[in-house]
Amino acid sequence: MHIVEERSEVMTKGYARYDLADQLGVADADPRLSSLVAEFSELPTDPYARSAGRFRRYSRGVITPWDNGFSWIPPVLSDDEQWVTEYYQGDHNPEFTGARRQFPALRESATDNPLLRDLILFDFGQTEWSPVDLMAPIHVGVHMINLVVDEAGQEAVASPNCLHQDGEPYTFAHLMYRDNVVGGGNTIAPPRCAGMTPGEISEDLVMAEFELTKPLESYGVRDDKVSHYVAPIRRGGDPRPGGRAILLVDFTPMAPRI
Repeated sequence: MHIVEERSEVMTKGYARYDLADQLGVADADPRLSSLVAEFSELPTDPYARSAGRFRRYSRGVITPWDNGFSWIPPVLSDDEQWVTEYYQGDHNPEFTGARRQFPALRESATDNPLLRDLILFDFGQTEWSPVDLMAPIHVGVHMINLVVDEAGQEAVASPNCLHQDGEPYTFAHLMYRDNVVGGGNTIAPPRCAGMTPGEISEDLVMAEFELTKPLESYGVRDDKVSHYVAPIRRGGDPRPGGRAILLVDFTPMAPRI
């Protein structure tokens, strides 16, 4: 059973930051990390943002709280015979309100990576659930997103490009790599700031501002307590492409609401 011995910061503050390379004992040369990072260099273009410099895959899984087990939900074959996973946010993403999007599924080389499983279970360990929630599996969404900028002056943006809530009770973000880019800073603010940009809210509403700069530097948010934002990136000073790769993990209860 998923028992929380001490309330985590993400529960008490609504957000928390982590250095998981240190907490999970993952060295820079760890083959699990290098293998997972390599997945991001081969992501397909986001089919809903082909000119935004955004590349991504998405898969779903379930955690069984009674034994802390995790398993993947198989993807489905699309009309054009690609393995895909459906993603639905209701009205939480103003750029895709009510849309059911299909993203290319994670490859087996990613889903079989033991570090990915460790990250998912660490994130789950920071969450809290009602007794009813824990009677059923917990749904897990796993996004691999790479923002890439090829030219000077070009921007790559996340979706949505404003403070927002995700709709899932908890979301965790893990930096995989950041190379030759500027920007990409994170802002945390109260829920009422959703739909606005950081420049549109007063300084007293900013709960936190920070940048993720090294592999497995991470943060988590509790959706009902905060809104959050990541700024666009631009190419850095070197005359070569730049990129910022993020692994997102979200959790949603599957227990029926009667």
